[in-house]
Amino acid sequence: MCMNLKTFGLISFLYVLTPADVFAQSSALTLESFLESVKKESPDLTVENASIDAAEARSNGIRISPPMVGIMQMKENGNNQNGYEISQEIPFPTKIVQDKRVRDLEFETQKEMSQYQKTLILNEARNAYLSFWSTYEKLKIQKEKHHWLKHHVSLTRSATRSDSLAQIHLLEVESNTDLIENEILAVEAELFEKRNALRIYAPSLNIETAIPKEPALPLVDIQKSTGSLIAIKEKQLTSLEAQVSLKKQGYAPDFFLRLRNYNGTETAPQNQEIMVGVSLPFLFFWQPKAEVAEASALKTKAEAELKKAKIEFESRVLTLTKKMESLKTQLANLKEKLIPRAEKRRKLVTTLSTRTMEGLDEHKSVVIGALDLRIKAIDLRLDYENTFKEILKITGSNEKVGSR
Repeated sequence: MCMNLKTFGLISFLYVLTPADVFAQSSALTLESFLESVKKESPDLTVENASIDAAEARSNGIRISPPMVGIMQMKENGNNQNGYEISQEIPFPTKIVQDKRVRDLEFETQKEMSQYQKTLILNEARNAYLSFWSTYEKLKIQKEKHHWLKHHVSLTRSATRSDSLAQIHLLEVESNTDLIENEILAVEAELFEKRNALRIYAPSLNIETAIPKEPALPLVDIQKSTGSLIAIKEKQLTSLEAQVSLKKQGYAPDFFLRLRNYNGTETAPQNQEIMVGVSLPFLFFWQPKAEVAEASALKTKAEAELKKAKIEFESRVLTLTKKMESLKTQLANLKEKLIPRAEKRRKLVTTLSTRTMEGLDEHKSVVIGALDLRIKAIDLRLDYENTFKEILKITGSNEKVGSR
């Protein structure tokens, strides 16, 4: 009979847990699947792609004013003369070549910049997912802590009787239980916020039942990183240098061609006029001079920004990398040493008597300590991710995440 009851209890336990477990599996949202949705749906990524398309369109073709065609009619002594006029403005050839080069360089710069922005957008999405995951896990731990404290209250009440120390302990545990209830409410509100934040990156994502999974730790090989931010600054500098050369072409003349033709009448002969004109911009030399000075100032600014970016890349990245290594080691110590040891103590403490104050205190200290270590591990993981995010801002690296 006892065996039958145990078997029935086991079947009931499986019957209760299996649907929830299946639901959890069907609703699991991994980082990889989330980022795939982001790549397909993110409005920010669409903006960057549109910026590339616009820059490519601007780089196509050459920039020459279209020709003008006019129809003329002249009355003279009662006779009408009909004619036409065709005119064309042609920039100096070096202006055409240099303008095309500037637009091509601007296109290359925009491509590099948009790729950098895409990397940052995906990293922001990754951090949003990690923030959602951490809040979800903290809520689970807080609920576990609350459940255990309620159980501990029951144990303490059975041991209080007339013992003043036990009554003090009971009041403390009851207060802790109430505080945890408030923390659970706060974390639930935060989880709702973090869950909805995912829609910023993937609008059609079904987030109501999404269950996050802890992803692998991201790794960046600084030795292989070329520094996308530096590459952007270098391309911007090259583009501005070409812009200076283009502005210097402002001293060169433009050409004007005009063909005018009248058909003539019985009393007036046919008339045809061809004109070739040349502009004289050097007469107003201060105009191209001012444009060259402005372009040169922008080039000097870009040179300073490039120098600053290189200094930051060489110093700050090394500092952040060292911090990442430290956080990774701390996280490994927590997961591989401290938390397993705390869980082992948690199992051993169950053998202690809860009829004494020493046993009650040890129960509370060990269990709460083990749960707090799990929360600390989550906080360390977030610190690691935030440091990784700062490195990406400087390097613009788009490398795959590594394994833990």
